[in-house]
Amino acid sequence: MTLPLLGLLLLTWALPAAADKPGDERAIEGMDEGRILWDVTLGDPEALMGRLDVILETREDMQRQGLEPHMVFAFRGGAAGLVAESTDHLDFADVANVERLHERLDALLELDNVHMEACSIATRRFDLEAGDLLPGIELVGNTFLSIMGYERQGYTTIRID
Repeated sequence: MTLPLLGLLLLTWALPAAADKPGDERAIEGMDEGRILWDVTLGDPEALMGRLDVILETREDMQRQGLEPHMVFAFRGGAAGLVAESTDHLDFADVANVERLHERLDALLELDNVHMEACSIATRRFDLEAGDLLPGIELVGNTFLSIMGYERQGYTTIRID
């Protein structure tokens, strides 16, 4: 399956329920864009895939209600080990789930206004460097500083743990 097709499938996963879904007019009144920083520490690939489904639904809800989504994913803690291109450092049982997770992350990276970064403090724990990460994921010095900076830019931080 090609990445664009996979991305389309991921995006349409949440669409069937959207037509009957209530709106969020009161909360988003006066807004034209939504800025979310996803603070991802969850190190369980299967559970993280479930959270990504909700994140995709959130993005669709934003678009459905007239907001332009801007999303930053900051991977730290156990999640930093999941964004390495190689799965050699993982338990054998996790490899298939991590490979599916990588496909979802690749599809997300193809969407407009999506940026992903991994914390160098957390990646050291897994002996990972910038070249070890999935293409499109930027290694940064400290995602605590990223969170601080993005909040200053108007992003709301939501923890994924």
